[in-house]
Amino acid sequence: MLEATGSLGGRVLAAHAIQLSDDDIAILARHDVAVAHCPGSNAKLAAGVARLTDLRAAGIRLGLGTDSPASNDDLDLWEEQRLASLFARQRGADATALTAGGALALATREGARALGRDDLGVLAPGAWADLVHVSLDDAAFVDPDDDVQLVSNLVWASGARGVRDVWVAGEQVLADGAPTRVDPADVLAGARRVARKVKG
Repeated sequence: MLEATGSLGGRVLAAHAIQLSDDDIAILARHDVAVAHCPGSNAKLAAGVARLTDLRAAGIRLGLGTDSPASNDDLDLWEEQRLASLFARQRGADATALTAGGALALATREGARALGRDDLGVLAPGAWADLVHVSLDDAAFVDPDDDVQLVSNLVWASGARGVRDVWVAGEQVLADGAPTRVDPADVLAGARRVARKVKG
């Protein structure tokens, strides 16, 4: 129906895309529709598991997403990398279906590609300088000199807890684990006020 009504023309990003037939995947590929893969949300809602391997094989641009707090409590993109890899492996009974490097790419450069952006998700001249500093002092990094093992430990073991600093468009927004633009206590107090109003 979406194809017949011309709704797949232009820049389309399909969220979730978990209940796809072979024909559906072919249609998405034919119209260069990208997919935002949100495994944590899909699992919480028991909505299904995306055919990630088939989507990748069809050349569909894929990136990782979290959906919203309504179906993903912590919006942790590090966790989404792990889940994407675990679910892809489980669905296809293939422990190589999505490697740590492949999962990291979905969260960075492939995610930017899914959005049609070449200035995000990469460290390159002219890119936005969105950077994350992960501490290698964490116990997850036993052999930080091995690049393959480093990426594996980053995706499978360290996750968000290893993040020390974050820069967005070159501006530091997290310094030594603390936000630089907001007061966490004020944010929490505000969220609790809103929650009380919603519940009242």
